Amino acid sequence: MPLASVADVRCSTAQEFPGPDADLLVYDSGIVLPFAVRRVFTVRAHETAERGRHAHKLCGQMFVCLQGTCTVAVDDGAIRKTFALSTPREALFVPASIWAEQDYEPGAILMVLCDQPYNETDYIRDYDAFLAWRAGAA
Repeated sequence: MPLASVADVRCSTAQEFPGPDADLLVYDSGIVLPFAVRRVFTVRAHETAERGRHAHKLCGQMFVCLQGTCTVAVDDGAIRKTFALSTPREALFVPASIWAEQDYEPGAILMVLCDQPYNETDYIRDYDAFLAWRAGAA
């Protein structure tokens, strides 16, 4: 399977159903999500925070900022691109084999939907090791 590139990182918009007292946002698999969800977690920043700073060998992820602003930098070893997420309508798909870093403003909440269950051996936590892994896997 070929490695993903930054060009494979893409934004999508949740389906929105506004109502008089509340709005409904829907993230359907096959429409907004390019995968079936196997795991969901949230990160809530109490203060300015830096998280992520790793890549996954197999796990694809969809980032949705539920509150505040979270900046996501993605990197394929050759190209780096940054996205600012500030509304739950925006969803950012980061495929496996892409390095991702998240910077949170105080109070930001990021929801992450994954296509794989948690597996520590799937993580590459050192950037130089990531570059070497991509060079060897390409």
